[in-house]
Amino acid sequence: MIKPYTPLLLALGATSFCSQADSFSDQLSVSQWVAFANNYVSRGVSGSSNEAVVQGCIDIAHDSGAYVGLWGSSGDQGGEIDWWAGYTLPLGSDYGLNVQLTRFYYPGATNHQTEGSVTLITPWVEISARHDWDYGHNYYELNKALPLADQWQLLLHAGYKNYGEKIYQPDHWAYDKAYADAAVKVAYDLTKQHRLFAGYSWHQDNDRSHATEGKVLFGIIASF
Repeated sequence: MIKPYTPLLLALGATSFCSQADSFSDQLSVSQWVAFANNYVSRGVSGSSNEAVVQGCIDIAHDSGAYVGLWGSSGDQGGEIDWWAGYTLPLGSDYGLNVQLTRFYYPGATNHQTEGSVTLITPWVEISARHDWDYGHNYYELNKALPLADQWQLLLHAGYKNYGEKIYQPDHWAYDKAYADAAVKVAYDLTKQHRLFAGYSWHQDNDRSHATEGKVLFGIIASF
């Protein structure tokens, strides 16, 4: 059975962990968590100048497949607050199609973004295509969660982003450029409400004058 889709949780290794929701009616469920991490890395790039962050999330899902959510993080630009709404359509017992609209808001800046995404969920991998309407960027990614022995889980990610023409200024370093990123993480469930994670994230701009950037990641997530 396809579970409520919460893609932002995968960045912290909390996808299956936070699906343990507390039901407050026969048709609605809510997932809540807080996390402490050594870095906030999204799509291979640090959003906290490689400093430690605290994050939190609430996601409300309906049995029909519709859901809404709110997520926040400390970090650069006064931190980040995201909210989203989406719908997951089951395509058989192990397949699904998810459509989502997300708003990325930065309290200390003006470069807010609205992104639409489509994700194909399969037993082997999740394939996503995302488009940012404010700046014209496109992002494509593959995600896979592999259960290991006992409380262990392996999380794999690969992504590719190409920048659109609507960017901050014509001489921006990423103008007419693209980059690839990848990440591998291992998660361990201490309890039903507490998860440790550690891993490595990498990204490389297609301009060879920019060095490859790699980051070691670790932290803890608590759901309630």
